[in-house]
Amino acid sequence: MYHRRFKNRRGTRLFHLKGRFSLMHLGGGTFLYSFPGKDYPIVGKIEFGRKKYRVQGATVAAILSVFLGTMGVLSNAGKASSIDEYGVSDSLNGNLSPRELDEKSEELKSQILREGEGIAPPPGSSGAVNHVVRSGETLASLAARYRVTVEMIARESRISTRSALMQGQTVRVPNRPGLVYRVRIGDSVAGVADFYSVKISELIHDNPELADLDILEPGTPVFLPNAKIPPPPPLYVRPGWGYITSGYGMRIHPLYGYRQMHAGIDFAMSYGAVKASRAGRIHFAGYLGSYGNVVIIEHDAVFKTLYAHLSSISVRSGQYVEAGQVIAVSGNTGLSTGPHLHFELIRSGRSVNPWGLVRF
Repeated sequence: MYHRRFKNRRGTRLFHLKGRFSLMHLGGGTFLYSFPGKDYPIVGKIEFGRKKYRVQGATVAAILSVFLGTMGVLSNAGKASSIDEYGVSDSLNGNLSPRELDEKSEELKSQILREGEGIAPPPGSSGAVNHVVRSGETLASLAARYRVTVEMIARESRISTRSALMQGQTVRVPNRPGLVYRVRIGDSVAGVADFYSVKISELIHDNPELADLDILEPGTPVFLPNAKIPPPPPLYVRPGWGYITSGYGMRIHPLYGYRQMHAGIDFAMSYGAVKASRAGRIHFAGYLGSYGNVVIIEHDAVFKTLYAHLSSISVRSGQYVEAGQVIAVSGNTGLSTGPHLHFELIRSGRSVNPWGLVRF
């Protein structure tokens, strides 16, 4: 139920949220508002020219700005996956100060980055763990989660690598420090072992099928016990074009003046194409508090990249992308002073300085 003056009105002078609220511009600084009451509509007038209404008017304007801004974020993120499995929305609800929002967003980012990392055994541990199979789990998904090979789980559980797992079934999963490496063209057992500082005897012990092989079949998963990952070459390309406005390291927050760690590099990009810095799988695509709209790409077992303050996202969670593929459009979402791209390189769950690793 609304006041008769709001009926059959069209055009730019009327803001109407059906069933909830209406606001009409009557000219100058005068506005008429209406919203349903218990028995009759509640109607009032705000005149910005009169001193006593200025505070009220500013409050209404602020509420409208927040409402429209929220609607804009939701519409811009329409192409992203609609996941909220991390409880992002619930965690960021409430009256948080800018600093609290920053801290909460960092916590959620860390939680998202840890998701999918598998269960990393403590250094020096060995043996196996019992895993009770849940609905939908397969040998391949368990191998990815625990960072071992399908062959190792099958061998430990005394089942075939082609076995279908049943819900409630218990399987034995090797609990060893290391990583799974997928063989590339031209790789040899000795070459892989040397590159990752792994003893050949230990590699053969965990991968007995390789004992009589030297040249390996491309795509074969090999478990590398106690592997040491060497410093990576500069495999990453520039994620977008624009001059750098803020580097990696400690700085004064540009909006609120407190000192904080800036975990990435900012590019001045006014709604430009954002590209994947390296091939990989979309680990997260959605809204992340002070970071605004975010895409996180998982490149391998160690490295991820993060792209923040996006105006729109064109990929979904789980999708594979190539280096240089457009994944989003830069923007001004979250806590931001203007349209730009915030880019982070993440190693083993922690942001690192991308200088020397990214071709800027």
